[in-house]
Amino acid sequence: MNSRLTVAAHVLGLIAYLEREERRGATSEELADSVGTNAVVIRRVLLQLKAAGLIDSRRGAGGGSVLSRDPRDITLRAVYDAVQEDGCGLIGRHAGALGEHCPVAPVMASYLDELYTDAEEALKATLAGVTVDSMSREVMARVRACQRA
Repeated sequence: MNSRLTVAAHVLGLIAYLEREERRGATSEELADSVGTNAVVIRRVLLQLKAAGLIDSRRGAGGGSVLSRDPRDITLRAVYDAVQEDGCGLIGRHAGALGEHCPVAPVMASYLDELYTDAEEALKATLAGVTVDSMSREVMARVRACQRA
């Protein structure tokens, strides 16, 4: 598994929050600090999100990365589609050649591929029901609940 979807969702959630609460965009350094990764990783994800039409860049004061559409119109399924490479699922498949003398290996690979395909389809269906706006608001509600506790 890779973390691109997680990074992209985190980034978009933070951008939505900053636009809604502070009326500004987010810098790649700020996003990297929040995600806990290098700004280069964030810039790669931002390029994918921009290519998918989910974000834009704004220059000047309050600039940085901003959403290109209403966060209520961006589903996490769209985010998944933006950052997943063609032919690559979220769950890794056999990376090398299967044991050529093992009668179980090809059947195991086929079985796991079917299982993983079903799991990924279920995930995609769940992601289609969650917007960046709803995610961002739910996260902030949880942050506020923790601060009160």
